[in-house]
Amino acid sequence: MKPRVLIVDDSWSMRQTLRLLLAPDFDCSLAENGMSALDQVRQNPPDIIVSDVNMDGMDGYELCRRVRAEPPLQNVPFLFISGHAPRLGMPEAGDAYLIKPVQPAVLIARLNELLQPRPLAAAAAQS
Repeated sequence: MKPRVLIVDDSWSMRQTLRLLLAPDFDCSLAENGMSALDQVRQNPPDIIVSDVNMDGMDGYELCRRVRAEPPLQNVPFLFISGHAPRLGMPEAGDAYLIKPVQPAVLIARLNELLQPRPLAAAAAQS
């Protein structure tokens, strides 16, 4: 069974590009903004979330913060893809951050890394 990834981006072309790129290895669902992504995550939690940072309304950081605030969702890995450098020192900065343009092989490798089970000691230390 393929891992489920939720792709969140306000750009239709970016959502479709990521879906086409990831579809061979992942079961992809799409959200056009943070609110629709949050609704989807609550109804059917994905294995991983790939999100843009800059979106109208709820940005990616706020989406990450809200997902992490819900106990059943707090361990869903969160990968940002953005055209801007990350804001450092923020708890809602996600698990990984890639700056556009991203090489497809790098994106897929990073997703696969994030989906690997974390050792118990490391997971307990992050709690």
